[in-house]
Amino acid sequence: MKNNAIKVNDKDNVAVAAQIILKGSPIMVDGQKLVDAVEDIPLGHKVALAPFSKGENVIRYSEPIVETTQEIPAGGWVHVHNTQPIMS
Repeated sequence: MKNNAIKVNDKDNVAVAAQIILKGSPIMVDGQKLVDAVEDIPLGHKVALAPFSKGENVIRYSEPIVETTQEIPAGGWVHVHNTQPIMS
């Protein structure tokens, strides 16, 4: 299968959808299946590569960018409805 998501750094716990990814589809990065999408992921949006607990940092470009406001399963859509700015 062809790649449908981009993972920028090995430390990242999310990938970015390079196309619309439908629920049940494998998330493919660098020719490897990482997880299956548990919901539709819009183009350009983030998908969880591992399960998140509430309050966990989302890592992209090897840096924390936001924190989760609820649990997110592996393969779940990571966006403004389930994240917030990191409160220091």
